Amino acid sequence: MKSYRILFGSALVSLIVLLACGSAAVPAELIVGNWDAEQMGETRSVEFRSDGTVQPEGEELQRYTVVEGEPDIVQMKDLNSDVVYVELELVFDGENKCTLSGEGITVTLNRVE
Repeated sequence: MKSYRILFGSALVSLIVLLACGSAAVPAELIVGNWDAEQMGETRSVEFRSDGTVQPEGEELQRYTVVEGEPDIVQMKDLNSDVVYVELELVFDGENKCTLSGEGITVTLNRVE
């Protein structure tokens, strides 16, 4: 009887922890939204959309793909081409700030609420 209570208690605690933590968002989900992009002292807005397109302020619509791994990578492409013109390492600092860097580029993104 005692072992049944211990087993039931352990299962209950595991369920509570699982529900409290929820499922962690993946980088492809976290990047979706409106951001202020800071690069070399300048700030521009950029919107990463869930359909895989990205709209930087003052530029044409582009496409992106997040490749999850160690490290996570964002591949940037023209809207009508599968050719990757830049790959940037993606590092999140919480859900509202991240950095894209590589190929001589470093951009800090701060989520716009």
